[in-house]
Order: sequence, then C-alpha cells, then structure tokens
Amino acid sequence: MIRKQDLNKNWSDLSSVLFESLPESLQNDQQEWLSYHWNLVVGKEIADISSIDKMAQGTLHVRVQGKEWLPALESLKKKIIQEINSRAGKKLVEKIKLKI
Repeated sequence: MIRKQDLNKNWSDLSSVLFESLPESLQNDQQEWLSYHWNLVVGKEIADISSIDKMAQGTLHVRVQGKEWLPALESLKKKIIQEINSRAGKKLVEKIKLKI
C-alpha cells in the first residue's frame, strides 16, 4: 500500500521549480533576478518609471523617476514584498526603500 506521504516526497514546490528553470546567469546574480521579477510583479507602467538600484541587508532600494510616484508605490510596498518573496521561495526582501 502506498501512503500519501510517500507520493509527495519527490515533489518540489512551484517556486523552486520556476527558479530553477531560469537561465543560470539569472540564478547566480541576485540583482538581475530581482530586476527581472520586479518588472513582472509591478507591471509595465511602474516598471517603466522605476528600477532596482541595489539590494542590501534585506532592503530593496528602488529608484523612481519622479516624486509623484512615491505615494502610489508606498501603498504597494507590502504587496510587492510578499510577491517577490513568494517567487523567491524565501524571505528575500524585508523592506523597500524608494528614492528619486
């Protein structure tokens, strides 16, 4: 008799499978990985006016083209952090710091 637990032991979670399917160059470079996923998470309009500056000690530094975008992005920070961490399969980003 096969137990349910035995059936699941060889399965990976979806985020790890997706991460492993990325080209090696993206897997090895955290900033490139973050930039790639930033564009997917925030969408075209926000991606066009923002870019990843750097990642340091759990803080994602994001450069924005104009101060008018700061209030809109402030309200989305929590959702963006959750989505990026979900895609990474771990707590990669603790906070986002926006700058012009």
